[in-house]
Amino acid sequence: MKPYHFLIKATFKLLFFVLMVFLSCTEDQLSADSVIQKSIEAHGGEALWNQVSTITYTKNTRLFTPTKVLEEEISQKISHAFHPFYTTLEWENSEGHFYANNRNETTVLLKNQTRITDSLFLKQTKTTLDAALYVFWQPIKLLDPLARKEYLGKQLLLDSIEVHSVKISYSDDPNADLWHYYFSTKNFKLRAVKVEHNHRSSLIINESYETKTGLSLNKTRKSYFLDTLNQIEYLRASYDYEILEVLWR
Repeated sequence: MKPYHFLIKATFKLLFFVLMVFLSCTEDQLSADSVIQKSIEAHGGEALWNQVSTITYTKNTRLFTPTKVLEEEISQKISHAFHPFYTTLEWENSEGHFYANNRNETTVLLKNQTRITDSLFLKQTKTTLDAALYVFWQPIKLLDPLARKEYLGKQLLLDSIEVHSVKISYSDDPNADLWHYYFSTKNFKLRAVKVEHNHRSSLIINESYETKTGLSLNKTRKSYFLDTLNQIEYLRASYDYEILEVLWR
């Protein structure tokens, strides 16, 4: 082998080694906060999120039984406003038309234009309104200072999807919900989330993102119940979202 061939080969090996060390060090420096910040940038950037004044969309949910039979279809119209803050929710079922909002720290629920005052129903309605915003307004909601975050490194979802994993909790209560957010290793977009709720685990996969807002919000998702080995037990729900209107500041 000629001397300069040996020198070129040695140089390439050195450069490759330096690159691997650099990439390894970069990954070692990742934290829950840095992964979330990278994800927010991948979803349009914090400045763009803060420019949204009101967003209105439909959410269509299809629920399935363990035998893959369609159990129920639910269509909801949802609005989130941020200046001032409120969420509204409209839907219909066999009992009639429902409207709910949580404007000015007060939850209102109407059934066929008649106000419902039962405290249990109002508490459940507030939980539903809060959950609607939390689920849809990701990943920016993960900046909540009450969120306790832990970076768990890279993981492989369903033996095929490589992700960065961040564990999120909001309470010391052993029965409180526990969240695992999964971000693509390719572009840091939110790829999936696992939630442990009422001693049951669900994995929700983001299949596509909307393109109207620049925020890559949810477009289509599928939710699976998991078994005790964190393997898919069955498809529980599918979700389709459609942006109807966005008002900017």
